[in-house]
Amino acid sequence: MRRTQAPGNRASSTRPGPDPGRFTDAANGGRSSGDAANGRRSHQPNGDERFRTLFQLASVGIISVGRDGRAVEANPAVERMLGYDAGELVGVRFTEFTHPDDVEISEQQYRQMIKQGRSSYQYEKRYIRKDGEIIWCRVSVWSEAGGNDSAQVAIAMIEDVTQAKLTELTLQEKTARLERIIATQRDIAAAASGDLEHVIQVIVERAQALTRAEGAMIHLIDGEDVVTRAACGIATRFLHNRRPLKESVSRFAIAAREPVLIEHAEDDPRLNQKLRKLVGDRSHICVPLFAGERPVGAVSVMSTSEDERLNEEDRQTLELLAGVLSEGVSRAAESEAKRTQLDALARFEAIYHGALSGVLLISAEGQVIDANPAMVQLLGVESVCQIEREFAHYIHPEDREGVVARVRELVASDSNSLHQQHRLVRDDGQVIWVSASLSIVRDIEGQPRFGILMVQDETERKAAEEALLRQAEINEHQALHDGLTGLPNRTLFRDRIDQAIALARRDGGQLAVAMIDLDRFKDVNDSLGHHAGDVLLVEVGRRLRGILRSSDTVARLGGDEFGVLISQPRTTSDVAVVIGKMRAALEQSVMVEGLALPAEGSIGIAMFPAHGRDVDTLLRHADAAMYNAKENKAGYVFYDGTRDESDPLRLTLVSELRRALEQRELVLYYQPKAALASGEVQSVEALLRWNHPERGIVGPDEFIPLAQQTGLIKPLTLYVLDEALRQCREWQDGGMTLGVAVNLSVRNLLDADFPTQVKRLLIRRDVDPGLLRLEITESTMLSDPVRTKRVLDKLAAMGIALSIDDFGTGYSSLAYLSQLPVNEIKIDRSFVMNMAQSDNDAVIVRSTIDLGRNLGLQVVAEGVETERDWEELNQLGCTLAQGYYLTRPVPAAELTQWLRQRPTGEPAARIRRVA
Repeated sequence: MRRTQAPGNRASSTRPGPDPGRFTDAANGGRSSGDAANGRRSHQPNGDERFRTLFQLASVGIISVGRDGRAVEANPAVERMLGYDAGELVGVRFTEFTHPDDVEISEQQYRQMIKQGRSSYQYEKRYIRKDGEIIWCRVSVWSEAGGNDSAQVAIAMIEDVTQAKLTELTLQEKTARLERIIATQRDIAAAASGDLEHVIQVIVERAQALTRAEGAMIHLIDGEDVVTRAACGIATRFLHNRRPLKESVSRFAIAAREPVLIEHAEDDPRLNQKLRKLVGDRSHICVPLFAGERPVGAVSVMSTSEDERLNEEDRQTLELLAGVLSEGVSRAAESEAKRTQLDALARFEAIYHGALSGVLLISAEGQVIDANPAMVQLLGVESVCQIEREFAHYIHPEDREGVVARVRELVASDSNSLHQQHRLVRDDGQVIWVSASLSIVRDIEGQPRFGILMVQDETERKAAEEALLRQAEINEHQALHDGLTGLPNRTLFRDRIDQAIALARRDGGQLAVAMIDLDRFKDVNDSLGHHAGDVLLVEVGRRLRGILRSSDTVARLGGDEFGVLISQPRTTSDVAVVIGKMRAALEQSVMVEGLALPAEGSIGIAMFPAHGRDVDTLLRHADAAMYNAKENKAGYVFYDGTRDESDPLRLTLVSELRRALEQRELVLYYQPKAALASGEVQSVEALLRWNHPERGIVGPDEFIPLAQQTGLIKPLTLYVLDEALRQCREWQDGGMTLGVAVNLSVRNLLDADFPTQVKRLLIRRDVDPGLLRLEITESTMLSDPVRTKRVLDKLAAMGIALSIDDFGTGYSSLAYLSQLPVNEIKIDRSFVMNMAQSDNDAVIVRSTIDLGRNLGLQVVAEGVETERDWEELNQLGCTLAQGYYLTRPVPAAELTQWLRQRPTGEPAARIRRVA
């Protein structure tokens, strides 16, 4: 290897590490012309010889690399490290022994150094030895600033850090696993106070997530059979399946009283092979569930992976949870109450804490015989011999009398175990909380022989428990209150009405429910921006709250809609007086940034029991009265039952809409979504139109509100889904794979059966769930956050993509949205269309794109109508766009023709529109 450096540059340059160019010089005698002039000292090792010796004998690997990334020279250490013979690495490019997952970053780092003049860099990566073994190495690379004719341009020093790295990764995995186990235990324990269906659904979902399996289900024993009562993932299709217990894998787990691991399910006789082939699982774990000593069922998790099968670690994970799983089911199913709960928690703690617990051997006289290292550490002493003979010495003085008394009661009774929580005082004076379990071993005559005391430090857990309780209170408040105004939300409002109805029934009284919709609120948002709208909403809430009594309730139900509960009015005149005060408060303008904004609203009132005897009826009738007040500009209106039930025009429209559903007069138009960077179309949005036999094509704005008011929205949504999936399958059969998006209403998200209905339609039309995207608005999700999230989680678990439509027009908190299983947000068209004229709208668009990118979400811009908008959105990093610039919504046949005629690979700037 020949040294290359520009004349005059060597003296002023410094680099971290040796110069392999010296190694070759040394091999050629280690002498230059200058060395010859100093021949009288040639017998002494020069610098190049010393570097050659260092190169050959170094314990770390050293490679010099050429501009093309190929090794110019490699020392013996790196050859041994990578398992190559002497000289085999010369000419080999570093990517050939780099792990495939690390090739891209390695190439990137090297290019930056070569092309951008970067002096050095260091990072960790994986290499693949010649024998196939993967090792972790720390690589330090620096530039070799030689002459233009130099064969080498960089030097890499390589250190094998495999053992340290694997230790680090193992520790991270164990820590993460422990955190998941603790979180799962908390979730299941918290859910155990709910109904059985909710509890078991939580269990299967957490069991699947914890083991990273593809499916999970719970079988409960019913006589001689087991019935699948809850399922998720690939097991969902077997929900409610009934089969004999003796033909189920559950019987083996129940007999063993511990989880059963089946790593190779393909031919295991313990599994029902007929069901297994339908599920497709290749590995399986079954966990028995007990109520006390009585078996009640089992939890199964299953994996279809051939390479990453469920293993002993997964079995142990579920074994740690076995107690809390049993407790959750037994509490909900049999109401075993406190005794069963404590037994299950004690079993769980015994299993879970295991070797981490301090163990003490105590004589029948109460003297310490021996202790394990964990107990020595727990008590803060250096060895067993330093532990006080009387263990009661360590019990906190305030707890000592009670603990000792209960131990004496245990010794005198027929029982053999005692569990207590109390404080200990360590040898250094520190006070800690412990969970102590005492088991007594008796002789044949029942007299105590010795005792085993297991003690677990609970100090951090108790502190965390208190913190969790505080956080739970905060979460409960957020779940029941509006994030903007702080008022109760729809969920809490319904609960307050329900309580007021129960009180009115008992006392023979009345109550009033009022719905308020602000007039011209959209104008405020559109003209002054959402900040002004937010200020207006907060002020309206404050004024309404200031008028009402403490026994009344004002709630924000979403958007610009408020609800008011007036409890125990004597007459409708009393209600009218309160409504009058509310209107007077709203008539006063709200000052925002020096502008007086209107706050008037239309109010509809429904009375209990005159206008309804349940929450839904009262809300529906108050809503109908509010629309009556808005249409007639009447200010406020009491519900008139003759209007919304008997209005001929309304009844005609309802009848026609039902007929349109039956005769399939409702048709779908499709608008494509294209990638801004390439113009490629991979999905479309389905938009509903009514092909009325007399009025022609009717837009959704004219009949969707009617469908929502009458309950027709549920069959209407299923109709749209079925037709969209049918068209999706037709496109696939024709050689085009297009995803399809469908909009949902609040009624769909409050329907627990909706995910099952969607699944049936996917099976019926033979469409992969990944091709379906469901779009929901922010206000829709916030109508009842708990119920809607449950439905969204089920849909996401099926593989269906979820999108937030009209993003930015609602008032939901980002904290809540980040918890939802969505993978796309759509910027409302009002911001996109005005971003060239409005700095505020441009900021909203840019911020939404940045937010989506940071959260790993796709961002779709709606209402893109100009080439300028398209190019600006592309520069901002927006993912997809839809709008008239690309195409108007068109029937399926017209869209199919447009897609087939559209040139492939066409630059985004030359996208042609459909008029």
